[in-house]
Amino acid sequence: MSEHDERLKHVVEDIEHPIETAKALEKEAEEGESARTPLIAITGVGLISAAVVAIVLAIALTLYFVYGGK
Repeated sequence: MSEHDERLKHVVEDIEHPIETAKALEKEAEEGESARTPLIAITGVGLISAAVVAIVLAIALTLYFVYGGK
């Protein structure tokens, strides 16, 4: 049960300090020695791609409805 408490405490600390966590993950991905490195890289690319798709979709829908949706 102690190991579970330690993991929970680690998760809570990571949530409290998102900027430090992001910097630590970036450093971990740069080193490339962790088993989590591919997941970190894929998540970063996915977040950026999702943001670009959301922006393009918002612009496209705005233009569609402004010009009558025909």
